[in-house]
Amino acid sequence: MEPIFVGIVGGTGAGKSTISNMLQDKYPNKIGLIQLDDYFKSSTEVAEFKGFRNWDHPNMLHFDKIVEDLSELSQGKSITINTKNKKLNPEYKETGKKISVELNPKPIILVEGHFVLFDERIRNFLDTSIWLDVDYETRWDRRVHFKYPEYKEKVLKPMHDKFVEPTKKYADHIINASDLTKDQILKEVEKILFT
Repeated sequence: MEPIFVGIVGGTGAGKSTISNMLQDKYPNKIGLIQLDDYFKSSTEVAEFKGFRNWDHPNMLHFDKIVEDLSELSQGKSITINTKNKKLNPEYKETGKKISVELNPKPIILVEGHFVLFDERIRNFLDTSIWLDVDYETRWDRRVHFKYPEYKEKVLKPMHDKFVEPTKKYADHIINASDLTKDQILKEVEKILFT
C-alpha cells in the first residue's frame, strides 16, 4: 500500500497539531501522523541568534531523516519515531524525554509542521498540502512554548517571515482559519481529504 501524503502547514500556533491529532483520532485506521517537531536536533546543536537559542530556524531539523522516513513509508514499510507527541508520550512535559513508537503505513499520512514545505524533497513526497492561514497575533496567543515577547520580536517573527511565510506559495490549499473553530477547520480539511 502506497499512502497518500498530505502536508499540514502554517505558522507556529496556526492549529496544525490540533487538527492533525483530531483527524488521527477520528480516523485511526485511515490516518497516520508524522510531526516535524519529532525531528528537531538536540539542544546542544541550537545556534544562538540575538541572544536566544533559535529553535525556529530550519537548520534545527533533521531533514535527511524525515526524507528517509517518508521514503520508507512510501514503500509500505513501518518506521520508528522518537516522539514527544503528548498523546503518545504523555509524560514528556515532565521528563523531557522522547519515546520510541512504531508508525505503520496507513492510507493517509499527515506530515505536520511549519517547515513541511521548506525542503523540496519533502514537497516532492506530498500528494497535496493544506496551509492553515492565521493572523500573527492570534498565532502568538496560541503558542505554547517560548512565549517570551523578546523572543517573539527578535527571533520568531523574523524566522517566520524569512523561512516559513515564503513557502505558502507551494501550498495546494489555503484555509483562512483565523475566525474558524477547530471543528470548522476540521470540516474544511475533511472536504479536501475525502472529496
